[in-house]
Amino acid sequence: MRHLPVFLGGFALCVASNALAESRYQAVPINAGSDFGTEKALILDTMEGHLWIWTASPATDTEAGGRYIIYQGQLFPGKEIGEVVLKQEWSPPAAPDSTAPP
Repeated sequence: MRHLPVFLGGFALCVASNALAESRYQAVPINAGSDFGTEKALILDTMEGHLWIWTASPATDTEAGGRYIIYQGQLFPGKEIGEVVLKQEWSPPAAPDSTAPP
């Protein structure tokens, strides 16, 4: 079996050429959304269930570019299909004060 190195902004992952079957760390490209030139990948530690998002974006006229690895947490099994095992919520932004003078 052949292993291919995958380089993510200076970080190297060894990826098996047969659909990532034997690598502890698996990297999957994900949609960058509307950010022009941004590259993103989800990195999974298949042994311990840790997740990271790797992002690289070029510098523009108005913003600096850079590379980031952001830890997303650790996966753990549920007891049944469809079970919510972790939930995080944010409050909606406060509505603007309509009584303030313009």
